[in-house]
Parts: sequence; structure tokens; C-alpha cells
Amino acid sequence: MSLPDIQKAGELADQVSAKIKKSGGSLVPVYYKLEEILIDYRRQGIDVDLVMPALFDVDLEHNTTNPDGRSIWFAYAEVLHDDLCGPTGSMHKLMESDDVVTGASVVQLIMDKLKLPESSALLVAPIAASVLGLGIGAFCKHHGEDKSSS
Repeated sequence: MSLPDIQKAGELADQVSAKIKKSGGSLVPVYYKLEEILIDYRRQGIDVDLVMPALFDVDLEHNTTNPDGRSIWFAYAEVLHDDLCGPTGSMHKLMESDDVVTGASVVQLIMDKLKLPESSALLVAPIAASVLGLGIGAFCKHHGEDKSSS
């Protein structure tokens, strides 16, 4: 992946993360940003299936409604949960490390972990922002609440 793409996605993750913190942990900024990016991807003719986590089976073609920000966030949260919430996971270790964790580093880690193509960087940015904005404990707790309300 080219550095400018990761940097751009990282900057977006940092911006959305700040909005999450300012809103007291609401994921609404993440959902809106994901929907914005999906619209842009469709305009550019990018196949959304290619930037979804391969571990999550989403039938976008036969779905009668377009995926929204919440469903996209949930798909990513589902596949990242064990690695982020488990103390031995690589994402958990990065977030708990003493190193400075940036939007770009979390975007890169998610893309590497899920073996996503370069074109997914911007879509991954709001997901990275939710991890940064909520922190591990709140992300894992929020994911559990989101799952039970589905």
C-alpha cells in the first residue's frame, strides 16, 4: 500500500476518533463516515464486496437494502473482536503497548490482519477510529451491546 493512502486513511481515523471522544463514545460519526465512503466507492465503481472482511459472509448483491454504516461497522467488529479483545491478540497488544498508536498504524494493522486490498484503506479508517476513540474496553463492551441488540 502506498504511504499517502495509509497516511490519508490514518488522518481520517484520527479525525473521526476525536469526534467519538467529543461525543462521549457515540459511534454515530463512524456510521456516517462509513456511509459516505460507501457512496463514494459506488460512484467510483469499486466493488464493496472486495473491501469487506473475508471472514464475514455478507450477501450485498442479493440484499434488498444497501449496507449501512452500522452493518459495515458490525461486520468489521465481529471479525476483529477476538484479536482486539483477547489479551494475546496482536491488535490488543498494539493498543496496550507503550508505543504511540496512530490512526495509520491501526488502519495498517486491520488491513494486514484481514488481508484486505489497498482500496479498503479509507473504509477501514472509521473502524480504526472506533478502536482509537473507544479504547479496547469500551470497544469490546460496545460490540457486545451491539450484538445483543441486533
